[in-house]
Amino acid sequence: MVIEYLQQLASDAPLPLDVTDQAKIDLLRVLRAAGMVEAQIPDQEGGHARVHAITDKGHAALLAETASQVNAKRSAEEKSAL
Repeated sequence: MVIEYLQQLASDAPLPLDVTDQAKIDLLRVLRAAGMVEAQIPDQEGGHARVHAITDKGHAALLAETASQVNAKRSAEEKSAL
């Protein structure tokens, strides 16, 4: 779910972006800890977060995820062709 949220941030929203949904703020905490986004996140629940940027590491993770999805699709197509 974390990588999906990173994909959503990359495709949907112009940055910076304010986030108020607590579940998404929790995902941002994980992404920031992994070095995939630059974000200001409140220490306590009830505030809002601001995503400033997706880092190079975050973009690399998105590329790796896309490659993984393409490889999985190709593999499934090859199996069904047999």
